[in-house]
Amino acid sequence: MLGVAPPPMEAAAQSAQRSPVFVRSGTSVADAEPPPVPRIALPSRPPSSPGATGQPAAASSLAPPAEQFQRTRRVLGAHPALWMLLAPGLLAVTAIALLRATAVHHGSKLLQTAAASANAVQPSAAPAPAENSAEQLARLKARPPESLTARELTLLAEAQTEEARAAGKALRAKIEANPALGKDPVLQRELLRLADDASTSNDALSAMAVLDAPTAADLLYEVWTHTPVRTDATDLARALVYSTDVRPKASPALAVALDLRLAERCEQYKTILPKALKDGDRRSTHLLLKLSGKHGCGPKKRDDCYACLREQPDELTATINAVKSRRPPEFGAP
Repeated sequence: MLGVAPPPMEAAAQSAQRSPVFVRSGTSVADAEPPPVPRIALPSRPPSSPGATGQPAAASSLAPPAEQFQRTRRVLGAHPALWMLLAPGLLAVTAIALLRATAVHHGSKLLQTAAASANAVQPSAAPAPAENSAEQLARLKARPPESLTARELTLLAEAQTEEARAAGKALRAKIEANPALGKDPVLQRELLRLADDASTSNDALSAMAVLDAPTAADLLYEVWTHTPVRTDATDLARALVYSTDVRPKASPALAVALDLRLAERCEQYKTILPKALKDGDRRSTHLLLKLSGKHGCGPKKRDDCYACLREQPDELTATINAVKSRRPPEFGAP
């Protein structure tokens, strides 16, 4: 190693790294880097069989979790576009499955809650069979109203309404089958009572309309005029008494009252006065009395609205006295 000059040193920043230099006896030669070997495609190696490695098949198929994770990572890294496309779809499918499972769970809980509530309310909402029995209703009727609960009073009122409706329909069917029954004072009184009840008035008025003359029109007129309060029953009774099949059943006395109620002009009243003088009864008295007034018409309401009746001053007075002397029919009298 004597007589050999050391190799020149180059700056580290300007020269590339080289392989170490070995000095042999007698001479020194720097080992140069071997030329790069070109890459060539190697033939794919067939998978080794379990027998070749000497390991059993079951042991080779069971890779550690870390090795499986690395293998999956290498596959996804080699195909980035594939997992980028599949990931949103997998996430959407997973979210939909979770939402459906949550909805089914909550729906089943709601159904169970509703069923439990219905079972809890059903016994109190639906009356017991004993409460609908005739014996139970009879006991409720026998008790003082102040000793009943609100529910018992409601049940009793509903039961009485149903009984009244059933009685009204039965009586109507009975009279329609035999209209001559209307001559019975007891039946007439029952019809008037049912006509005063809103739940049975329609059946009662319909039954009155089919009675024989003159009872049909007389009863309907009684319902119409016996009270100053206007109701559905009074409106229906008025319409029925003027209907084409009931109006001809009116007696001469009632016909006068019906004509007086429809008259509007003085000439119409003057035509009715002879009929009222002959046939009218007390039901026409107040209708004639209003004709005695000599004011109410004209611009200042001071003119006589019925001036044509003053041509014979005694005619109106005589008619009023005549109708006062005749009594109307009294229904339900013994």
